Amino acid sequence: MKKVCGVMLDLFFLTLAFIMVFPFLYMLVVSFQETYSPYLLSFDPADYSLDNYFLLFQRSGFFLWVRNSFLVSISGVLLTLAICSTAGYAFAKLRFPGNDRIFFFLFAAMAIPFPATVVPLWIIMGKVGIASTMASLILPVPTFLGVILFRQAFLSIPGDMIESAKIDGCTDFQTFAAVVLPLVRSTVMSVAIIYFARSWNSLLWPMIMAGGDYNRTLPVGLAAMQDLYVVNYGLSMAGAVINFLPPFIVYLLLQKYFIQGVVSSGLKA
Repeated sequence: MKKVCGVMLDLFFLTLAFIMVFPFLYMLVVSFQETYSPYLLSFDPADYSLDNYFLLFQRSGFFLWVRNSFLVSISGVLLTLAICSTAGYAFAKLRFPGNDRIFFFLFAAMAIPFPATVVPLWIIMGKVGIASTMASLILPVPTFLGVILFRQAFLSIPGDMIESAKIDGCTDFQTFAAVVLPLVRSTVMSVAIIYFARSWNSLLWPMIMAGGDYNRTLPVGLAAMQDLYVVNYGLSMAGAVINFLPPFIVYLLLQKYFIQGVVSSGLKA
């Protein structure tokens, strides 16, 4: 009976894995065809080619979109690490008036969906004078999720270690940079992966703030390529494959740290 249950469980997980992988297989197969219907697929090798990818590379502005995506994603990750790590350390290890209340208020604010904040954020960007610039795409990248992940990681560090550093003459910032931060390297990597993927795949805010082709990121540029009535799904899927690769490669390179960071940040209280 146990053997039968084991086989059934294996089949269940294999089926679940196939369901999860199928969209990626579909995206890859369609990207090598010219098709104007998402349901008409050819399995004839003669219909497969790299024409869709060549069309993308020849598209005016394509490499500019890729550059912008890297610029926004990398800059957004660095900004997120700087802001969220220091804020997480302050909430976890520094005592100041209203510490817990401020943290609870910001945590509750995460319940507000991002689309509800688009108009106020757009007005702020206009008032500051950075609307339709790369800065307007980078500054909103950090969110309170990163603060939570860092705070949970910092809570796992013994207070005696921090006190010892202060006794040795370290300031709060020196303690944070030289003693505490190296101990949560896995959390740093996991936050970097999460926010790189979020920034790279973001569509709504960059579409609103891009202004023109010069500031478009790759997802916005690919969306702008779609015709209103006629869509070459092969070309769209080729763009989706290229858009998918950078976050996937980053995850593959840093997956060990990502898993360690999620575990350490998510289970420590």
